[in-house]
Amino acid sequence: MRVLIVDDDALVAQSLSTILSVEDDVEVVGLGGSGPEATERYRELTPDILLMDIQMPGGDGLSAAERILTEDAGARIVF
Repeated sequence: MRVLIVDDDALVAQSLSTILSVEDDVEVVGLGGSGPEATERYRELTPDILLMDIQMPGGDGLSAAERILTEDAGARIVF
């Protein structure tokens, strides 16, 4: 499973990446730090799952989820 992690706290994002990367069936394909970056990285990387923070400066996760789901109704997003 390909996972994209987006959180404005780089330590949280990196920690989640480290935790998930030890699983054989999980590949962290990228990290991001804002809602707009989540949308952009989702388009680029087409992950199976987007793991995203809700509140982020520069664009929140809920708005990013709306944009992503408009383009890809089958997107799987976990907050």
